[in-house]
Amino acid sequence: MLAININQTLGNFTLQVDTLIPTDGVTAIFGPSASGKSTLLNIIAGFSTPHKSLTNTVSFNDQSWLKNTSKEPFNHLPIHQRRIAYVTQKACLFSHLNVKKNLQYAIDRRLVDSAIDFHDICTRLKIDSLLDKLPEQLSGGEQQRVVIARALLSAPQLILFDEPLSALDESHREDVLHHLEQLHQSFGIPFLYVTHNIEELMRLADHVLLLNNGQLVANRSIADTLSDFNLPLSQQQHSGVVLEGAIDQFDAQYQLLKFKLGNNHALWISDANANTRPQHNIRIRVYAKDVSITLQASTNTSILNIIPVVISEISEVTNGQAILKLNCDNHLLLSRITAKSIQQLGLTVGQSVFAQIKGIALLGAA
Repeated sequence: MLAININQTLGNFTLQVDTLIPTDGVTAIFGPSASGKSTLLNIIAGFSTPHKSLTNTVSFNDQSWLKNTSKEPFNHLPIHQRRIAYVTQKACLFSHLNVKKNLQYAIDRRLVDSAIDFHDICTRLKIDSLLDKLPEQLSGGEQQRVVIARALLSAPQLILFDEPLSALDESHREDVLHHLEQLHQSFGIPFLYVTHNIEELMRLADHVLLLNNGQLVANRSIADTLSDFNLPLSQQQHSGVVLEGAIDQFDAQYQLLKFKLGNNHALWISDANANTRPQHNIRIRVYAKDVSITLQASTNTSILNIIPVVISEISEVTNGQAILKLNCDNHLLLSRITAKSIQQLGLTVGQSVFAQIKGIALLGAA
């Protein structure tokens, strides 16, 4: 576990976070601008040291990185001994070294041996054809892929990402995001990922630290964070849920994947890039705006997914709209509908209805 007790004051801003962070998968640090996300990451990395008059501790798997209490001597483990890698918005490659030498720089400075193979990483990140190029000859997306490769090749025990996609255009952002989805599942290295982008959160995060104005609002699984009406993410315009599970069937003729939802139900996902049935679990994103409600299962409709659900919660009406929390075999969905629809259909908590979701509205990551 990563145990942190941070108390930092910068002018009128105060950061106070006392919590435990799991050291597996991806933990997203999420919140609006100026909520303390990057400040927290810099303290964990060791780039910033809190004021010595305040109690601050950071430890990673029982290794003390920072200790400043009234009862014990001050301790600040040097950054290079923490075995971390840090990926920021800016690529920060050595401009006078080609890609291969930038990568070799990380390998030469490993503190421990690593099973991560140079050629495997280059192939996975599609940079094997770039090895002789200088950073200035690369696109923004290519530079970030090289930086991620260098981070992995340094044999870190933790990788920190500070909004690494925010400076990229949409096509390069999508490309790097796709690689990140694959990598964190392959190498078992925990990621701490700072973002204020809800799509990145839904695609990458297993766990979420939610910050606002320097205070910890929640420390929860991604599923709980997205579906809790007491937290702000469920009320955003792009609110939704993530579901993880197995693909039961692949329909090659129509480019459809059949995603198992509990023991008795499934969702058909349209995937133009699919050419076989994935052998591992996938994650799909279901946005509340794409889920509608009907009292009876429709027939003769283009909507592929019509599944029975029970309304477990209805949010307060805001701007003529409300969010419904729906349960299907203990899998949660959200639906954003108008207050008029709630009134016309007579919807109430505990009622059995049907959720309708277009197959092309479901977005997945293998």
